[in-house]
Amino acid sequence: MMNIIDTHVHVWDLDNYRLPWLDGEGPTLKRTWSVSDYAACQDESHGYHVEQAVYIEVDMAHDERERENELACKMVSDPSCIYGAACISGDLDEPGFDEYIERWAAHPQVRGLRQVLHVPSAAPGTCLKPEFLANVRKLGELGLVFEGCVRCPELGDLVTVAKECPDTTIVLNHMGIVDADIMGAENPTADERAYQDAWKRNMAQIGKLPNVVCKVSGLNPMKPWSTESLSRAVDVALDAFDADKVMFASNFPVLHVAMSLDEWICQMLKMTESLDGPAREALFAENARRVYGLK
Repeated sequence: MMNIIDTHVHVWDLDNYRLPWLDGEGPTLKRTWSVSDYAACQDESHGYHVEQAVYIEVDMAHDERERENELACKMVSDPSCIYGAACISGDLDEPGFDEYIERWAAHPQVRGLRQVLHVPSAAPGTCLKPEFLANVRKLGELGLVFEGCVRCPELGDLVTVAKECPDTTIVLNHMGIVDADIMGAENPTADERAYQDAWKRNMAQIGKLPNVVCKVSGLNPMKPWSTESLSRAVDVALDAFDADKVMFASNFPVLHVAMSLDEWICQMLKMTESLDGPAREALFAENARRVYGLK
């Protein structure tokens, strides 16, 4: 039985909170997803047990942010809830961020912060602004991680952030939001090959930085997939980062646009069968325990 800490789990209640980005989504995501839904999507008969999860902010409407933070802290504090830590939302280039993050960092349930940077509203280069970098450094001073969620072509920007903020742990979300269909192509076109090569170079570069950790997640192929096609991306991440710098993540429920939670876990177990015991345990739980300060 493999014990798992899932480092990237969302839930949302559309009857009580507003998530504007869901307006353009189909019925798979545009519905309420609860902690009980997350539990129901698991099948321990397949050889795993999810012992804890990390709540990741869900890009709610800006004026819902405080309520989301309160909800996240409440769920982490509930001993019957799967959540062991939370990463809240925040705009690091926004006036007043200092006061905001100092107030929420005082809550022991909060272990990190994410600003979604892969959406159209986030201008390229946002994370390179001096005030943004200063606030990433502030996160490190407060003992919080920065969840790096950037567009794949902008992975180089995150390299700069990590170098400019050496005392802050940067958690690369979803392997840089790589295109699973391109990476999974068995016979890539010239353009696909160029994309693959650029992503591999960026991953190799960012993987060498001592303060960057990578979540192995985010593969949402729209084309038919297999263990082999998924592994073409996963293997790159596992090669680019040392064994103590990779963490399992599901991106529940977003991954359901391509596969179920149980399917992803089973595929990850299969794709990592060749890892030695300690490295596999580190990937699935122990690195997360260290990075997020979990019990």
